[in-house]
Amino acid sequence: MNIPAIRGKIGNTVYYSANFSFQQINELVDRKVGNEIYTSKTLKDRLQRSLTDNSGKIKQYILEQDDRFFNALVLAVYDGEPQWTEIRFELDEDEFPNVGILHFNGKEKIFPVDGQHRVEGIKEAVKKNPALVTETISVILIGHSTSDVGMKKSRRIFSTLNRYAKPVKLGDIIALDEDDIVAIATRELLETHILFTGDRIKATNTKSIPVNDKSSFTSLITLYECNVELFQIFYYKKIISKTKLKDFLRSRPDEDTIYGYIKYLNEFWNLMIDVFPEIEDFINGNPLTAAEKYRDPVNGGNIIFRPVALLQMIKAISYICSENNEISIKDVLDIYSRLDRSISNEPWTKIIWDPTSKRMLVNNQLLLKYLFIYIFNSELLKDKDKKELYNRYALVNNIARDSVEDMLNKYIVR
Repeated sequence: MNIPAIRGKIGNTVYYSANFSFQQINELVDRKVGNEIYTSKTLKDRLQRSLTDNSGKIKQYILEQDDRFFNALVLAVYDGEPQWTEIRFELDEDEFPNVGILHFNGKEKIFPVDGQHRVEGIKEAVKKNPALVTETISVILIGHSTSDVGMKKSRRIFSTLNRYAKPVKLGDIIALDEDDIVAIATRELLETHILFTGDRIKATNTKSIPVNDKSSFTSLITLYECNVELFQIFYYKKIISKTKLKDFLRSRPDEDTIYGYIKYLNEFWNLMIDVFPEIEDFINGNPLTAAEKYRDPVNGGNIIFRPVALLQMIKAISYICSENNEISIKDVLDIYSRLDRSISNEPWTKIIWDPTSKRMLVNNQLLLKYLFIYIFNSELLKDKDKKELYNRYALVNNIARDSVEDMLNKYIVR
């Protein structure tokens, strides 16, 4: 077998960049890695278990996504007699060395050093759809030896490639992902909705907003996560498991679904503006300082303008609407609009605002969600969740457990 390739070297490692067809991946590349870098059966088994979790999702991606694309596989080659023939040529007096042909005699063994899930996913996808065999993927071929030194070198490359591979940050997913319907819709809102255009959304990779920020309504991550909660009510009419949701967001839905969801989000955020006068005031204020009074560092400001509180409020809304589909979002917002929304006042103080240090508290988010639900309708909380609410509320306020219910009932809007 002859493989066109480009030869390169980094450190002590010579490598060859080439293309393999899916058929070559299926026929030539071992789906397992372990024997080549370990002698211990325990270590082989442990490594193999860690490599098989994600291949099913990759198979589905290959089968379902027309715009599929992968980065290069790193494949180690041993045994056989690989030979390299360099083809030198000149163009406009420039020489181009390191281009040539790799010759394999067919006895070579090849295994993935980086890209184990992709190899497995490709093999499974080809089983399902044999027409995929003509597709190609970039590969980087390196030499391997089964000696102690060779196995140690391959283990080092394997661990380095896997250890330093960083997951894509959520902020980048929101900005770039063309399959995640929530990311797509969130970008549309940033471009077109009056509450989010300009500098009204803080584009960082955290939920929080810097203390000196005076212009942002909320953070990009918080807006996205709010929209995730709303998507579940829009599409499923209920809260679903994180695994099911994550799987759905991997594949782009049809355009009608995307359009309908964007319309749904526009209606929701328009309703927020209509119900909460402080949001309309923010929109109409000085763009440089419009949020200043709503995130006052002395008294904490307004719950709507604190990302931790906004997200938990919307999680509560999603929960309420999933528990009873006859309750509309407007029904819930109308109740919340009649609450005191200053976080330095009860019931929010000591839950999300420390009145002594004048700082936000972020460890009581579940308590805050339960509190929002309780205020709307305490009967919607499950018994165990209500018990959790009572216990946590008593703890943060340093009061007796049996006095919590009477205290909380003061905040219920009749």
